[in-house]
Amino acid sequence: MSGTLGVLLAGGAGSRLGSGVPKPEFVVHGLTLRERALATLAAACDRVVIVTPRDRRPDVIGESAWIEDQGDGPLSGIVAGLTADTFDRALVLGVDFPLVRPALLLALLDELTQSRAPAVMCAPGGIPQPLVAALSPAAADALRDAFAAGERSVTRAMVAMGAAMVGDDFVIAHGGGPAALMNVNTPEDAAAAQRALAERERLEPSHSPPGGDRA
Repeated sequence: MSGTLGVLLAGGAGSRLGSGVPKPEFVVHGLTLRERALATLAAACDRVVIVTPRDRRPDVIGESAWIEDQGDGPLSGIVAGLTADTFDRALVLGVDFPLVRPALLLALLDELTQSRAPAVMCAPGGIPQPLVAALSPAAADALRDAFAAGERSVTRAMVAMGAAMVGDDFVIAHGGGPAALMNVNTPEDAAAAQRALAERERLEPSHSPPGGDRA
């Protein structure tokens, strides 16, 4: 198939959250991290695949599909997701970025087209964040080859293939604020995300969770 493929990396155990449930099932401001990330990706993509190890396969995945991650790190999951189907362009989103908006993902796709780089990833504070990224089919091939050659760092693989990076100004312009790329790993992170989402809802009451649409 052509079009835009969304790859949701949702295999985290969530042990640091201390909630007793896998990270994707952790609830922040009324939605699980998986529900929120899936809705965000679906607003920017034609179809979405959820990537998890078999023992964390979600019971209900709606319109999306599931593909198994062999559990060898994020690069393994990205490669598994990108090989699930053919596509013209793809978006990768980690499940633990509840403040990411569809508008940021759509802007990454536009930047991918304009830059002609194989991939575009966010780099908050100059630090590459490959789990919020837009990728071309050529990037999928390069990542697959890197993984097959023994690479396990998704950041190194992305940098090595010449991925472009966008910084804080880009994220602020398209993502709703400098905290848009905060990821949830600890109870403190979850509390901060809860406050940020509640404030977003207060300021933008017309937007239903997770906020934004494809228009």
